[in-house]
Parts: sequence; C-alpha cells; structure tokens
Amino acid sequence: MKRIALVLILALVLGGLTLSAQSIVLKVKVQAANVRTEPDTNSAVVKQVKLGTLLEAKQKAGDWYEVTVTNDLGVNLTAYIHANVVDVVSGGAAVGREETQPVRAAEPVRQPTRTEAPVYQQSDPSASPAKGGVKLMVGYGMASLSYSDPNTEAYDKYKSSLSGLTGGLGFETGGALGLEIDLMYLPKGIRYKGTDSGTTFDIKARMTEVSATALLKFNLPVQGISPYILGGGEIAYILQAKYDYSISSGGETQTGSEDIKESVNSMDYGLVLGGGIGIPLGGMKFVAEVRYHLGFANLVKDPAPEDPAVKSNMFLILAGFKF
Repeated sequence: MKRIALVLILALVLGGLTLSAQSIVLKVKVQAANVRTEPDTNSAVVKQVKLGTLLEAKQKAGDWYEVTVTNDLGVNLTAYIHANVVDVVSGGAAVGREETQPVRAAEPVRQPTRTEAPVYQQSDPSASPAKGGVKLMVGYGMASLSYSDPNTEAYDKYKSSLSGLTGGLGFETGGALGLEIDLMYLPKGIRYKGTDSGTTFDIKARMTEVSATALLKFNLPVQGISPYILGGGEIAYILQAKYDYSISSGGETQTGSEDIKESVNSMDYGLVLGGGIGIPLGGMKFVAEVRYHLGFANLVKDPAPEDPAVKSNMFLILAGFKF
C-alpha cells in the first residue's frame, strides 16, 4: 500500500510540475498596467494591475501575453497585457533576476476608487490619459466683419475675408472635462475690392487684438490620437485699428492709410467654438485644431442711431505643442 501511495504522490507532483512548466509567469514592472480585451492598444481596458503583480500567461502572440484575470464581479476573463510592461519570471525567456518564491496565480487587484488617480508611466504604450499642461500655438486666421444695416448687402459681392498669422499660448487642466485658458494675438478686419460705376477700389479695414479665452474642453475617450471639442467665451482688447485704401477713378488713383482707433471701441467679446486632436510625441503632444470666433460687441464707438452695428468674426486653423 505504501509503495502504491508513494507512486501516486510522485505522479501528482510530477504532473503539477509539468503543468507549471507549460505556463509563463509574468511580473508587472510599471506602476499601473492596462489589461485589455484584445491584443490591441485601441481595445477596451478590462482592469489595471499594479507594480509587482504576478500573472500567469497561457501564451504569447507578438508583443502581447494572453492572461486570465478576475474582474470586480469575480468573473474570470481571458485578456491581454503588453510585453513592455512586464518581466518574465519563469517559463519562456526569463528577463531580469530569477525569482525563488513559489509561483502562484495573481490575485484580483481592486481598481482605484474615485478619489484615487491612476498612475500612468511612459513605459506602458497602451496608456494615453488626458493630461493638463501648457500649449504653444501658431496658426492662420481668416477674419471678416458683419453689419446690421441691410443697405450694405449691395456691397457683399465685393467683400472678402482678411487673413493673417496668429498665435498664442494656453494652459489646460486635463481630465475628461477640463478648463483651458488661452492668450492669443488675433488680426481681424475685412476687405472690399472691385469696380463699381467706373471706380476701382481696394479697401482694407484692419484691427489687431489681444484675446483672452476661457474654454471648456471635452476630451473624447479614444486611444492613440486624442480628439477633443471645446467652447467658451472671449474678451479682447483692440490694440490698433486702421484702414488702407486705393481708389482709381477718371485716370486718377488715390492711396493712403488712416488710423481709426479713436472711432472704434477698445473692447471686443464673443463666443468661441472649436475642436482638434492631440498626437503623442515622446513626453509632449502635437496638437492641431480649428476655432470659430463669433463677436457680439458693436465695434463702433459712440454710434448714432442711424449707424449700423459692426461685429467681428474669425475662423482659425492652429497647430502647436502641449508640454
């Protein structure tokens, strides 16, 4: 009997060792690693596992290990973890120092509560949180002016946008719904060019503003690139205002430039809407976005009752970096 029992025990032990040898034991080497439903950085995150957690992998497919994890409901799920965020402890090609402690399956790791902020590491390629930071932007703007007087509609066929370079900097808080504060240099104005009743004219009304915007920014939950939409208000100080003209009639041409700052209100304000994307580049992001500025302020200073209200609007294409 003893001999038979001994043979059975040896068979069980050797069988267990054989099964253990077929598995790959992994150890998480970053502060928090994402375990995903598919071997793809765009797939959903099942849970996060912390530094030092041991996981048992069934197999490796490319840069991903197939593991079994337990979710918050106690259900065992087959999932995937990227090779860059783990070390191989045993089974397969071991990386780093050897572990002498017994191999055991990883216990479920409780996900952080609402008051805990997950820690993301650059070594985890599947993590792309919406972080705050400072933005530097340059761009191209196309501006125009709108008039409340219907009599100006006859000249709309001669009207075109006035374009120019723009730029500025901003600060954003990050998060799914954050706040962004920007300080921008904006060239605004309008151009009328054409020929009417034998008179050829080219008139440009120019203004330059320093604009401060307060925007709510909603970061969409998409991996890889980081799309977002934003909207808020603008208040601006008009630094200068003038118009340049060239008028030809009867063989004579008059050209000149006049300062009209005294007849223009110093403050402009309105609504700002837009959106863009952020693309990770090492420790920073490349950002590209579009914005539309819709002015609400009447730019005419001390207008007479018969004077039309003049308001600004502008379309911006911006690019830059967020640090």
